[in-house]
Amino acid sequence: MTNTSNFNRFTYVVGADRDTQNELISWVVKSQEYINQYFGGDRSRIMRTTFGDCVSKVEVLTDLAIDDNYAPDFRGVRDVNGRLQAGAIISRQIDILFPYTEERVYLSIDPFTTPPWNCLDLEGVELPEKIKGAARWLMSEIVQEIIDTETEGVTKVLSIERSKDFYLNIGFQENPDYPSELVLTKEAAIAFLQEQSYRR
Repeated sequence: MTNTSNFNRFTYVVGADRDTQNELISWVVKSQEYINQYFGGDRSRIMRTTFGDCVSKVEVLTDLAIDDNYAPDFRGVRDVNGRLQAGAIISRQIDILFPYTEERVYLSIDPFTTPPWNCLDLEGVELPEKIKGAARWLMSEIVQEIIDTETEGVTKVLSIERSKDFYLNIGFQENPDYPSELVLTKEAAIAFLQEQSYRR
């Protein structure tokens, strides 16, 4: 695709090799550095915040990605400088996604996160590593990977209220029976990929 804008560009990462695993571990270390520097080392001060949510997801993602059983399921994106800027664990599942529908194959993404420097938003604090667009780019790469498979791009995530806007803006829909479950339908997946193609 032709890049006709100033959007940041990324490369897709499939699977977590040792270098990627070590980089994820560095995310955990950096999270603690930020907690020490900006919150006096008190983790209770980041509870129920976007940054606190990010720290928790980074820790879960790292624990899974360094496990050889889950490392092949890791997906991520790197910026033009080779720095990992978003990551996720994917798995294929079979279940009923919406009330009164039949079971079908879909892709589950959990967890899905960016590194701590992309989540820390404090007045007067500018982090040189911070970059925009990584999460959306990663989601588009994952959907593109599965759009022509039996999942047809259908994707499910679990989201707390603070994170929902990101998914809803992409085209995910709430499960009316379980509002924390958000689903990207085949039609919405195609529309999302078309929209994303204009950004590249």
